[in-house]
Amino acid sequence: MSSKTSKVGVIGAGNVGAALTYALVLLNTCNTVVLFARTLSQAEGEAWDIEDTIPLLPEMDVLPTNQYEDLADSDVIVVTVGSPLKEGETRLDVLSRNVDIIRSTMKELDRVAPNAIVIVVSNPVDVLTRIAIATSSRPENLILGSGTVLDSARLRYQLGKQLNVDKQDVHVYVIGEHGDSELTVWSSAFVGGIPLNEFPMPEGTSLSQIKQDYTELTRKRGYAITERKGNTSYGVATVIAQLIKAILRDEKKIFTVSVKADASYGIGSEVVLGLPCVISQQGIERKLLLPRNAEEQRLLETSAAQLNQAYNSLHDSE
Repeated sequence: MSSKTSKVGVIGAGNVGAALTYALVLLNTCNTVVLFARTLSQAEGEAWDIEDTIPLLPEMDVLPTNQYEDLADSDVIVVTVGSPLKEGETRLDVLSRNVDIIRSTMKELDRVAPNAIVIVVSNPVDVLTRIAIATSSRPENLILGSGTVLDSARLRYQLGKQLNVDKQDVHVYVIGEHGDSELTVWSSAFVGGIPLNEFPMPEGTSLSQIKQDYTELTRKRGYAITERKGNTSYGVATVIAQLIKAILRDEKKIFTVSVKADASYGIGSEVVLGLPCVISQQGIERKLLLPRNAEEQRLLETSAAQLNQAYNSLHDSE
């Protein structure tokens, strides 16, 4: 961690907010974490429980609060509040329940911490990140969503196991909606600098079967976890901790975060969805153009259209 004092705010002390706070402490990502919840006792319970790990770890502060003013001077603020997925629901199904929460939260953050980088995690993350951008007065590079970072990480890990190589040597991106219409850009996939379609497959395995199996596994993984335990928290918490580290340490790492699409993608410049970006202390430092084949472009356009439809439905109902 840099010598500069760093402060991270976490809004929401539910499963994801608590898991994120714990991850930040375990990884010693910052000097101070402020855990905000509307009910102070909930924030206190989680913060005090996590704080009991600090005697065994590097020193840092975990501060519970129900006052937005305590988030002032935060470098990064993560928004995890919202109605969770219920069994059988898609991420887009919870949109109407969460949109007002995001709007009111962003207005408060503009008031108390206008210079902080805001990371939206609440689902449906792509549409809610678009709502956050539209609501906030801060520059767009200071607002991003968790996007398909976890989806890409899931895929790299599983593909690395299948090919018997380290996951760090697997380079493949999942883009588009963090949800049912997401797509894997297989045509740009590399393993150790070798195009995936040229990499030797394990005996009894074909590339076409790998694509089919792992596209489905990646898309359905979150739903499968939710069906079994009621929520997902640890994976996304670790993803956000890595994003925060990249921001605080100016690492300039590439993540597929939720951002407004560059016009070069051919899907307009207003839709927000998971695309590769360089993440630094500026937030979104650069948006990158990922090569796609014709089928991948078609799937990306379909994903963008579904997200646009969901966003526009909010205005139709108002």
